[in-house]
Amino acid sequence: MKALILGMGNPILSDDGVGLAIAEMLRYRIRGADVAFSPMIGLNLFDLIIGYDTLFIIDAMTAQGTKVGELKKICEHDRCGTLHLFSSHGLNIFELMELGLRFGFEMPRLKGVYGIEIGSEIAFGGSLSTELNERLPAIIEEITADLISSLETDISPVMQNSQGENVLPQLINAGAKFR
Repeated sequence: MKALILGMGNPILSDDGVGLAIAEMLRYRIRGADVAFSPMIGLNLFDLIIGYDTLFIIDAMTAQGTKVGELKKICEHDRCGTLHLFSSHGLNIFELMELGLRFGFEMPRLKGVYGIEIGSEIAFGGSLSTELNERLPAIIEEITADLISSLETDISPVMQNSQGENVLPQLINAGAKFR
């Protein structure tokens, strides 16, 4: 199984680049997965994701009722997303996956999107805000643990209790609105 962790974001919009920053920090922490980075959505991602079996995305998000640095895991069936999963200027990640399948490409399974709340104000700058930076170690530990569990599950599906239920907790977004 070949897995890709894709960090997304804009490196010149401060906290919007959190996905890129976290992916960089995960580069040497997660065995069994490649790490890539992209500030773009749409057809530009084809070259990055084709050839992988599994895809995880890390990106910034904004939602009401959440605090800066709060982490949400969004699963493929949720069909909602983070700042860079959807685009008013092109294909969103779900349309891209569908298009790839229609053209006969073997597209990766989108196993999860890790959305990190950045608040409603986005500022220019090449570094993360103090508030988000303070939460970064805890966010990285949580994502690392979940990625390792997910990758182990793909390799060894015997991660079930005696009733056949998945024992790994799912952090599913429940109704947050994303920009």
